Amino acid sequence: MKLPGPGGYNGSSFFELLRKEHSHILPSFYDQRNPPPPVDFKPTEGTTVLALSFDGGVVIAGDKMAVEGFQVASKKIEKVYKADEYSAIAIAGAAGPCMEMVKLFQTELEHYEKLEGESLTIEGKANKLAQMVNTNLPAALYGLVVIPIFAGFD
Repeated sequence: MKLPGPGGYNGSSFFELLRKEHSHILPSFYDQRNPPPPVDFKPTEGTTVLALSFDGGVVIAGDKMAVEGFQVASKKIEKVYKADEYSAIAIAGAAGPCMEMVKLFQTELEHYEKLEGESLTIEGKANKLAQMVNTNLPAALYGLVVIPIFAGFD
């Protein structure tokens, strides 16, 4: 039997615990109470991340270049991260929010496993990441777009 936390939250989602009881420590783009006004945003650059599935598993890859407008900001940024033992995530979009989402997603998976004693299923992980992307939509209106690619196996 789980005991409720200080604010009464009793779930195993670290992200939901933060959102409901400690939203002040989340990055500001997760604050749904004060959504930003919509802006006209037309991206002019892109990035390269991809995932390929085959009979033996999944390959996920990304380039290492980060651009800022028409200039190269970095030639050695990591875009593919290990989410847990059985999955990986590749990021495209605004570098800062992308990396924050990856760190929060990794922590979410670890937190769930520690509380529940087992890993989330692939579908559960994908749903959790989709929830985080959906929560980021207000920031996307400011141009802080985060587009992850998630791959893994059960």
